Parts: sequence; structure tokens; C-alpha cells
Amino acid sequence: MMPDKNRIRRINLMIELATYVAIMLAFVSLSYNLERFSRLAAQDQQMSGLYAAQTKITERIHEAVNRKELFARGIAAAVALRPDITEQEFARLSSGIRLEDPSVVNMALVRDKRITHVYPEDENEGLIGTDLRNVPRQSAVLDRVGRTGKSALDGPITLLQGTQGFILREPVFLLGDDGDAGQLWAIASIVFDKDKFLRELGLDEFTAEYQMTIRAHNMLGDERTIYGENAIFAHDPAIQQLRLPSSIWTIALLPVAGWDATPAQTERNRMLTGIAMIVTLAMAWYLNRLRAANWHSAAQLRAAVNVLQSGFVLFDRNDRLQICNERYREIHGPAGGAIVKGATFESILREGLRHGIFPDAIGHEEAWLAKHLARGEQKASRFELELSNGHWLQILEQETPTGGRVAVLNDITELLHSRQRAQLAEQRLFDAIDALPVGFWLFDAEDRLIMFNRVSGNMLPGMQRALREGRKLGELVERRAAISKEMLIGGRPVTDPREVLDNLHAETSELEVCYDGDLWFRYFTRRTSENGLVMFRVELTDLRRHQRQIETSNAELRAALAERDAAESRFRDVADISTEWFWEQDENLHFTYLSEGFRRAMGRDPADFIGRARIEFLVERDGSPEAESLVALRETMERHEPFKDVVYSYRFHPDHESWIRTSGKPVFAKDGSFRGYIGTAADVTQFYAALRQAEQADEAKTQFLNIISHELRTPLTVVTGFNSFIYNSDRLPSYVTLHKLLEAQDNPSLRRLFDAYRTDIRSFSDRIRSAGVQLQTLIDDMLDLARIEANTIRIETTRIDSLRVTQSVVDQMQSMAAEKHLELRCEMTDLPVAADETRLRQILTNLLGNALKFTDHGSITVRNERQGDMVVFRVEDTGIGIAADKLTVIFDRFAQVTEGTGTTRRNQGVGLGLAICKDLVRLQGGWIRAESRIGRGSTLVFALPAWKDA
Repeated sequence: MMPDKNRIRRINLMIELATYVAIMLAFVSLSYNLERFSRLAAQDQQMSGLYAAQTKITERIHEAVNRKELFARGIAAAVALRPDITEQEFARLSSGIRLEDPSVVNMALVRDKRITHVYPEDENEGLIGTDLRNVPRQSAVLDRVGRTGKSALDGPITLLQGTQGFILREPVFLLGDDGDAGQLWAIASIVFDKDKFLRELGLDEFTAEYQMTIRAHNMLGDERTIYGENAIFAHDPAIQQLRLPSSIWTIALLPVAGWDATPAQTERNRMLTGIAMIVTLAMAWYLNRLRAANWHSAAQLRAAVNVLQSGFVLFDRNDRLQICNERYREIHGPAGGAIVKGATFESILREGLRHGIFPDAIGHEEAWLAKHLARGEQKASRFELELSNGHWLQILEQETPTGGRVAVLNDITELLHSRQRAQLAEQRLFDAIDALPVGFWLFDAEDRLIMFNRVSGNMLPGMQRALREGRKLGELVERRAAISKEMLIGGRPVTDPREVLDNLHAETSELEVCYDGDLWFRYFTRRTSENGLVMFRVELTDLRRHQRQIETSNAELRAALAERDAAESRFRDVADISTEWFWEQDENLHFTYLSEGFRRAMGRDPADFIGRARIEFLVERDGSPEAESLVALRETMERHEPFKDVVYSYRFHPDHESWIRTSGKPVFAKDGSFRGYIGTAADVTQFYAALRQAEQADEAKTQFLNIISHELRTPLTVVTGFNSFIYNSDRLPSYVTLHKLLEAQDNPSLRRLFDAYRTDIRSFSDRIRSAGVQLQTLIDDMLDLARIEANTIRIETTRIDSLRVTQSVVDQMQSMAAEKHLELRCEMTDLPVAADETRLRQILTNLLGNALKFTDHGSITVRNERQGDMVVFRVEDTGIGIAADKLTVIFDRFAQVTEGTGTTRRNQGVGLGLAICKDLVRLQGGWIRAESRIGRGSTLVFALPAWKDA
């Protein structure tokens, strides 16, 4: 049966019409998607610019804070080397930092939460001595730094100057005996102004295009806005976090015009789409021919996606899997079975969590899952992810025009490893260059300084400015030519800096320069592969000095050689009868001679040790005080240098450890070659053991005084504090209420009993107060004694009016003298002294207190007079007196005097007052002594340096 042509015609017509309708619908959709893609491209360009701006802002903040952190570490390192740094030294150390960074307000040193040093001092004079315990936030930050031992950045906060700013704190650790960081000594602080810091960052250049907010999450758990308004966070800004010392800064950016960007070419795209649609309709017949080819191309595309080395996946707008390659399944390992078409992104992640392929999610799986699902709400994202097999993935995700999501997973494991190896190699190179004992400079092809090491940055005589990157080689040459005493090229003097510069540009520089202090250096240069210049500086000072010494001593050497044989004979005679012993070593440091003194001291035959090396006798104990000196001895002998009084231990007998003290000097031949060592040694076992015991006992005593004094002060403060409430009980609300009730009852007997009760309470409270004052004085004396023995007490010498200070102390003690019916007189002349006023008051108070304690009748007089360069003070009393054989004992610790018998502890106190007075007078450059006659009284005499206006 023949087919119905009309029916076929109608079917073809319907197919053709359907094709046209489909084409028109497709182009309408294409137009829509083009507009969407254009909008996405504009938004992507907008996002790229925003990320670039955000990166630049982050780099500027990181660079600015890092610079200040380096300054703080420099101050901390200097203070660790000099814990007793003076204000002048601190100012010199800090002045360069402030010039280098104009945003810095001041640099300070905080110890025990008190500001001890500050620069500039003239602008911050009132800050010295400030107790930061009264500033709760700063006190909390100091506690955190002391507890963690790490640097901390706090701010913005209200500074002590009243302005807004930041404080960067760096802990200062003293070096222990083993070279490691020891106890926390202080905290170095760099304070910088908020407004100047923001101007330094140059944020204004971004405000025309972006809304910006910078917020800091500080170590105390609070958040503070540094720049901008917090309202920006309600509009989905781009956020980047920056980790700084003990704080995290959040940088949020939002385009001023918002995220919606309308492309300018929308109308043009619509017109082009219409033209394309007409052309496409005309070519419909051709598209039918290409349909088969398209299916073939699609098959090839699927095959190509499957062979990609990176994982590829496409999800629809409902987050369901549409397409993925085999690599994507391989990446998920045991969870690959859940990766099927139609599976949701959440189900794939949960399967991976179930099999543990995401190690960073273990223990907080739901939070991790919520974080990764939230990325689907972003238009584009880029992040890195670690897998359980140790591989790292870089995942790039992008929203499709239909609302779906496409992702590419790249394995960057080897890239990360290569980057880490490169960073480690670069750091090792920098460390090696910085550790070079010679100066090192690296210049680029335009002669600009781009790298230098620590030795090259050390100041030479006559230099004023520190070395910095970017300086020109010609500028450095002119500066060194200006401060040098002499410059030589190939032994020929030169004065023209241009000639010196030309010589350095050559690869065989022979430049030698002499500076003040007779310091000689030689400079070597080499060209780099980039036509830059590497320059080394080697010091020749010792070589020059040795050359002159050799030339000067030639005549003496010839004369000494003539006496050598006689001296060697005398040496051997002395060696055979000496209680010490003499030794010699050859060029391999093997013993070649031991005198008979070794046999007498050690009980061993010297022949048993001939041919053995000293290294066999150096027993280094890890962590012992001797380990460092033994390492230094080995290095000294390897450098063929002399050494003196080195102590080491060795068991010459299995059951007895001996301690040996030895000294030696190298021996060189006429040609300068090393021939060995000669030296002496002695057995110091008994002396060394006694010294160690004495040092341990002294250290234990000082620690005990420190601990017991601090432990007593805390309960004493509580006792005296509550006692003040008892003594002033009439101010308590309960007392006032009770008193009103008694007055209302009009009972005289009850009021008399109440008044008697109040009198008894005040009497007992007064006794408690007196005992508290006595105990406080004892604690203060013990603390002063501990500081003196630890050498941490501070003496600040200034011009002191001795009459004014003495009269003030006498006035304060008149009430004590009146209680004993004694006359206390001040017969002083106005003689200024160079002393510490606080310590002078302490000395006078202790001496007058002792005089009042041991004087029951008569008077006490304070006088002074000038004797040469000293002002002599005399405290005379008519008390019980001191025996002549005890006049020096009274200045010993824990000693007291009594009538006619010497020392005892019958009186109040523990006998520290005069001992402390003796140490305080000595620390101020003076002396103290006692004069007395039993029953006639005593005179305590001390002297301090007179003030000289010069």
C-alpha cells in the first residue's frame, strides 16, 4: 500500500513548523542567557577588582604590622641582652624606630605591670611608673602575654594619652644558662596612633569604588571596628580574614554600586540575537544534517571529560548531579558508589563523611557539612581541601546560567610540597647569609641595595644612618669615602669615590679601607647572572695589627730564641718539683709530655696518657654549667687559641671524680704552622666542690627571702585592711544603727558599757596596727635585702638637699621621740649630696629608729660636715652604747645590740636595718661605721659623695 503523500506532507510540515518554533524559542532563551552571561561576566570582573583591592589592603596591613612587630622584637632582644638598660640607652634604641615609622606614638618597657621606660620621654614623662593594674584591659592583655609568651596586638583602644590607637606587645625573656629563653623579664610595647596608621595604609584610594569596614577580633574575645560601618555586613560583602599577633582582622568590601551590574551591550546583544535567529531559521535544513554530527561530537566530548586529570562535575539548580567524569569518582574513593546521576551534593558529602575521607571534618561533621553546603549560595568560590589519603585538592566552583553549579577539582599535592620546599630552601639561604661572619650586600642591575646581612648593617665609626634597602651603591661608596681614614686599591692610595666605584664594578676588586679606631676592611665583588652585584667585606684589622706586631717583635724574638734552651731546662726542673703539673700536646692534640706533678696529684703514671687526646677527658653533661665552657674550650683549641682556668671533670680512678683546672697556649713554628699546645694543670676538686655548695646555698637563701616576703605581704594586707574597719567602727552602718538604738533607749548604764566596749576594741585594733606596721617594715627590709643580693635594686643619683631631707625625716619621727620624752635635734648645714633621695630617707629612718629604740634618756642629734669630696652624716644618741668588739658585727645581717653584751634578738625586729643601710650607702659610693662607749651612747657615721655642679 502506497503511503499517504498528504499525510507525509502534513507530518513534514508539522516537523518544519515545530523546528521553527523550537528555533525561535531557543533564540529567545539564548538572548536571555546571553544577558545573564554578560551580567555574570560583569559581576566576575567586579569581583576580580574587589579581590585585588582586598588583597592590596591585606598586604598593606600585614606589612605595616610586621614592621612594627620587628621593631618590638628588636627592643625585646636588646632588653634581653641588657636587662638593666638605662633610660638613655632605651632612648637611643627607640629613636631610630620612631623616625622610621611616623605612626608610632611611643615605645615603652613594662615590668611587673608598671611602665619603667618610655620614649620619647619628654612627651610621655607622666607615664613612667604608671601602674597598669589600674587599667583593666591593659592589665588583662599583659597577663595574656605573660601566660602565653607570645606577642599580642590590641586595639583600637583609648590610649593613656587619651587618643585612639593600638598597642603591640612583645615578651622579653632573659637568656638562660643553656642559651634558651629563660624567665619572663618584661614586656616591650610599641604604641601607634589609629588615625596615622590608617593614613599609612592609604585606604582613601579605595573609598570611591568600594564601601569598606575593618573589624578586629581581639585576644580578650571582643570585636572592635577599626574603619567603616558595621551596617555593611547586612549586604553580603566580600570578607577576608587576616591573622595578626593574637588577633584576627576581618576586611569586608562592598561595591558602591552594589552587586547587580547591568552590561552596557544588552541592546546590541538582542539585535545580534535576532539576526542570528533569522539566519538560523534559513539554515534549519542544514542543522538537520549536522544533528548526527553533533551527537558524535557530544560522545567525543564525554570521552574527553572522562580522560581529564582533574575531577569534573556539574549539578543542576536543585543541586542534583548531572554530569561527572571518572576522575571525580576516583577522588572520592570508597564514597564513589554514591556518585550517580541525580544524587544530591549533600548526599555525596555525607557519604564521604561516613567513609572518613575528609580528615578536617572529624569531630565536627555537621558544622563542616553546613559550611560546604553554604558555598552553593555563592556565585563563585575557590578553596583547598585535604583528603584522608594525604592529597590536597584545589576546588574551583562557578554558578551556571541556569542556577546550577560546575566544579573542577585539581590535585595540588605536589604543587604544595614544591612550594614548601622552595620556602624552606629560601629561608635556609637567608639564614646562612645572615649568619656569615663577613659583611654581605646584594645589588640589582641598577645598583640598588636589595639584600644585606646582620654584619653589614653594623654601624662603623662616623656613620649616622642605619643601612636600608633601596640605597644606591654610589651613595654608600661616597659615605664610606667621607668617613674613612685611608683607601687603597692594589696597595695604592685613592681619594676619588668614582675610582672606588669603578673598582667595585669590576669582578676583581682589591679595595681596602681604614676607618677610625684603626679598623681595616677589604671588599670583594662578583657579578650575578642578572647583572647585579654581590659584595663581601672582610675585616683585616687583626691581620694588620699582627703584621705590625710581628715586625716590631722580630728583634725580641731573635733574642728570646737564644734563651730558649736555658728556659726549657729551667722549666723541666720546676715541673718535676711543682705541686701542679705541666703538659704538652702535638699538632694532633695528643699528649706528648706530662710532668711528675701529675703522678703526685692523680696517683697515675703519666705514661698511661701519653699519645691520648684531651677530648677523652672532656666529659660534657647536658644542662650542666660546665658544658658551655667545655664546648668553648674545644672550639678554642680547634682555632689554635690560648685558654685560661678551664675546669673539667674526669675519673682518673673509677671510684673518684676529679676536677681539673687547666690553662694552655698554642705553639707555632717559624713558618706559622701549628705545632701543638703547652700548659699547666692542677687538681681543684676540693675547691670546686666547696664553691658549688656555697653558690647553691646563697641562691637558696635569696629565693627563700623572695618567696617568704611575698607570701607574708598578701595576708598582711588583708589583716591591716580589715583592721582599719575595726578601728573606725563608728563609720560602719551597723554601728550607726546600734548607736541610734542606744540613744533612743536612754539607758546610761548600757551606753557606758558600749563606750567601754568601743574603747577596748580600739585598743586591741591599735595593737594590731602596730604589729602590722612592724611586720610590714620587716617584709620591706627582707625584700630590699633580696634585691640587693640579686643586684636588681635601682639607685637613681640626683642632687639632694641633705638639710631638707634630714629635717623632713626628723619631723616625721618627733612623735616617737616625744613618747619616750627624748629630744630629737637636727643640727645640719645645707650641703648638697649626689644620692638617691628615697634611699637616703630609708638610711636616716633606720638609723634614727635604732637610736630611738636603744635610748631611754637624753637626746638624739643629727649633724653633717664636708670632708673632701664627701659629706659626712653623724647620728648621735645617749643610749646604752655598743661594746667595742661588736662595732662591726652590728652591720651583719640578723644582728642586734643590747646593753654591754654585744648582739641579741631581745628587741623588736630581726636585725636587717643596719645591714641594709650598709649596702645602700655602698651602692651610692659611700661608707658607714659605728662609734660607741658602753653607757655613754653611740654615733652612727656614714658618708655620701658631695654634689659637683660639673
